Amino acid sequence: MTNTAAEVPEQGSDKQRPEIPVIDERDELTAWLAEKGNEGQVVRTRLKTSDRVIARVTDGIYRQPASALRELISNAWDADANQVTILTDAPRFSRIYVRDDGVGMSYEMLSRLVHSIGGSSKRTSEAPQLGVSAHNDPDRTPGGRPFIGKIGIGLFSISQLARRFRIVTKTKDTYYRLVADVRLRAYSEDGEDDDARDSDDKFISGEVLITREYSPDFAAHGTDVILEEVKPRVREVLRNADRWKALDEKAEAEKAGDLEAASNIRVEEPKYHAGWMAHYSAHSDEPAVLSRPQKLPWTSDTPADRRMGLLMDAVERESSRTERPDLAKTLDTYLETLWTLALSAPIGYVDGHPFDLTAESGISLFWVSNDPRGQAVELELKPGQTVRDAVREQAPGNPELEEGRVAPAGEFRVTIDGVELKRPVRFKFIRKDARGYSRPMLFVGRYAPNLEKVDSRMRGGSFGLEAYLFWNGKVVPKENNGVLIRIRGTSGALFDQTFFKYQVSELTRLKQITSELFIQKGLDAALNIDRESFNFSHPHVQLLTIWLHRAIRQLTNKHKDFSKRARAEQLVQNADAARDAITEHAERVWNSRRLSDPAPEIVISPDRSQAESARAVGFMALIRTELPSLSEASTELERKDRDAKAQALMRVLAAYDVLEDRSYDEQQALVEAILKVFFLT
Repeated sequence: MTNTAAEVPEQGSDKQRPEIPVIDERDELTAWLAEKGNEGQVVRTRLKTSDRVIARVTDGIYRQPASALRELISNAWDADANQVTILTDAPRFSRIYVRDDGVGMSYEMLSRLVHSIGGSSKRTSEAPQLGVSAHNDPDRTPGGRPFIGKIGIGLFSISQLARRFRIVTKTKDTYYRLVADVRLRAYSEDGEDDDARDSDDKFISGEVLITREYSPDFAAHGTDVILEEVKPRVREVLRNADRWKALDEKAEAEKAGDLEAASNIRVEEPKYHAGWMAHYSAHSDEPAVLSRPQKLPWTSDTPADRRMGLLMDAVERESSRTERPDLAKTLDTYLETLWTLALSAPIGYVDGHPFDLTAESGISLFWVSNDPRGQAVELELKPGQTVRDAVREQAPGNPELEEGRVAPAGEFRVTIDGVELKRPVRFKFIRKDARGYSRPMLFVGRYAPNLEKVDSRMRGGSFGLEAYLFWNGKVVPKENNGVLIRIRGTSGALFDQTFFKYQVSELTRLKQITSELFIQKGLDAALNIDRESFNFSHPHVQLLTIWLHRAIRQLTNKHKDFSKRARAEQLVQNADAARDAITEHAERVWNSRRLSDPAPEIVISPDRSQAESARAVGFMALIRTELPSLSEASTELERKDRDAKAQALMRVLAAYDVLEDRSYDEQQALVEAILKVFFLT
């Protein structure tokens, strides 16, 4: 069927272009193109995507088990949950259980979920009616949290872990719950899986058996996701099976005396791990018999909220063994998964948010300028004052930092196998270079450019961020070096150690920076479907990159300046210490030779007249203008150094009676002759 498009203005012109026929049907378009009479004419059609394409894309979105669990955690956040509990059945990993205390799903919401994959109800006009979003803000949950989810494909995250799973969900103030048994279908490349298509050639992603059950608990609410049959390869990854099998093979080779074969297996046992079951049983009701007992940085009676801190302590201790410890060598895959999830989830930090640091943390605080040629401004942190308070009082425009504040929906906690996740990022100083600046530096900024003058087709919507850059002597572990982008509190990517391809040669300083950018507006469209990478051509990514590189430049400039000052001060301190040591040595020599006599006071006078006055009251004196070794000192530091040595030398000579019966001029000549030995150039 042929339609007629309305006249559309030409881009950048008031002129109207002629009506262009629209042909959507394939056969009709083919016939139109075959018609010789249509030469020179224009036809319009619309690109359409087969559901099979969507199915193929979603079949391999997520790369690691942590990515899939991250999506389930994000769903709980969007449901205004306060607590998420995950049980993984470690070290067997045959069954994974995820529970949240969010609002749950009504029958309308569940129906929409299973029939509109890729069509999220969040941020739509019907979201308030479904109870998904706030009535006055489609971008926020009813509890006031910014939405994480957007395109409604989170259900496919589970397919990375298991093809069959169960959803049990209940809303508050209802006497029913919904139980959905889901079986997802894997996409077939050969195209022969005819039962996977319906009459319209739409790909059938799976099937769902839904039961409505009576629930006596009227007030209960939340959602459970139960994965009874975890994929074999997922279990192998979480068990770190490849690594442990290689270690077992290496041990057998060593036992057999085959040292060459053993040396070729270059793999090390992780320092901390969940244990290893060489003889694996997938049945969760069978006891776990460990070939190697677990080694965790906590004990069974350690409170859940302390365990992430102990995990960080364990990783940091490895810096005594290697300069830059990495997670892969220190932790097994399971513990590394906990670390990754803790880094990505919208939760608190192990030791608190960087905007809540106080003067007692020992940091130097700076505010990043948004001026292209601007420089960071140092702010004063008063005792007990937080970073956000200092910024509000002293930064230009008195900005109010919002990141890190608790939303009206309340705190959000995630616990996995008795470990409460907390972001594994710390803001404590690790000294590396004794010659440089000896305090950590925290650079804080806010950026929300006015894009109204930019063509709406080019600006990609509103954009705004808050950020910090933390300079430290050494970043531990090395995976925490770089910049991490958080959109609405969550991140799919890890730290980017290139800082979005920062080109200036600052290799040493860049390795000493941990940075996070908290995106408050925009960037959603630049986030790729896996939520783990970005479209670098998007204008928001370009704005982010420009601001980040500007902030790095300001940090490095300040650090260079402060380091230069610190080195100069250190030189002075070292020189003072050296002079004190020389003076003390001369006094010890005098005391050893003249036990009862007080050590003589020695002055260096600018001229002969003042020297004579000093000698008249009992001082020993040297005349600077008559001693080239002293008068030719080129710097203040050198002058102080030479003066101290001349005074010490004269005291030692006096202690050994070398100056007895010599005139003042002879004494000076002798001192000058000895000094020349050391200072002659």
